[in-house]
Amino acid sequence: MIEDKHSNFAKHINELQEVLESPYSSEINKTLLDSDEDVEHLNKEITNINPDYMSFFPSYFWYWYFGIGWIYFSSVMFFSIFIGDIFYREPMKGLLQIFNIASMIFIFIVFCTPLILLIYQLILKHPYRTQYYFLKKEQKVVYYFRPALQFFKPFELKIVDYKDLIPEIHTIKNNTAYTPLNLYVADPSTGDITHHIKPHDVSVDPRVHWAFIRTYMESDAKDLPIDPQFCDTYPADTSKSLFACSDIVFRKYGILNTQHSGAGGIVMLIISSIYALGYLLQGNNYQCTKQAILHPDISKLLTWDGKDNPYPIQPITEEAKKAFEGKNWQVNTRWIVVILINISLFTWAVMAYNG
Repeated sequence: MIEDKHSNFAKHINELQEVLESPYSSEINKTLLDSDEDVEHLNKEITNINPDYMSFFPSYFWYWYFGIGWIYFSSVMFFSIFIGDIFYREPMKGLLQIFNIASMIFIFIVFCTPLILLIYQLILKHPYRTQYYFLKKEQKVVYYFRPALQFFKPFELKIVDYKDLIPEIHTIKNNTAYTPLNLYVADPSTGDITHHIKPHDVSVDPRVHWAFIRTYMESDAKDLPIDPQFCDTYPADTSKSLFACSDIVFRKYGILNTQHSGAGGIVMLIISSIYALGYLLQGNNYQCTKQAILHPDISKLLTWDGKDNPYPIQPITEEAKKAFEGKNWQVNTRWIVVILINISLFTWAVMAYNG
């Protein structure tokens, strides 16, 4: 059997659902960029934008992981203390005791494995998301690719011509709210899809998302609605501080300022103490994302010298630099307190449950 030369996403072009206009094929519908809410969202999602490249934060459905983490963590605490309490009050001997010990070990493995895996990920920081970079001068899109669920296969660098993109809105049956933008590249001789780029930001109208990307790639800087009030720059490599990366979500929603100076700390303490695990996982997503922009072959394509950025993006402050290097103790102390409060909440819940 001849091995398919195309990727795992290969399908005939006719099977795409709602195909949007291709790059340079028509005038950009600038009225889409009048959508204040969607444009504001995209401004908050930008990690960097300059004459060479634009990139958004990789999407991450953190609440799903948070829910799983919370359930498993609390369950193992409840079951361990509950069963241990039975052993303490009614000591058992012989085979029954052996059976109960074996049951405890089994329950511990079942309930603790997800938590152990989460802690393992937070410590070792294996990349499980990729970031897409739209290179304006080179008119290319670059990213790392690894087939789904093939965790031990190395990431491959992909460089795709922007003009070859085929944008499509993919809907899921009975779920009209989930409409991500998909970008494909097809083999011109067969029509089969050879590349599939998935920004996967379901919080914004995919038509607005595509108009935003097209405006950056095809128009002058003045045509792109960038608001420096929302659009902040971040270091290309943010891997040194999980806490600073976890702060990003608060800054997007205006709970914290962009200087990492400690302002807004009380509100952040209250909110993140309840959802600490979810926000740490989201920070881990930003922290360990596979970034093609750091690859030597991509660095060779960049020509901007870092001066005179025509896009009004807020530069990173000295406090923020220290935060991303793990040296800003206002940020570090705040998150340590958040984690301690979170542990206290869990302890209180366990004690209340078993009281």
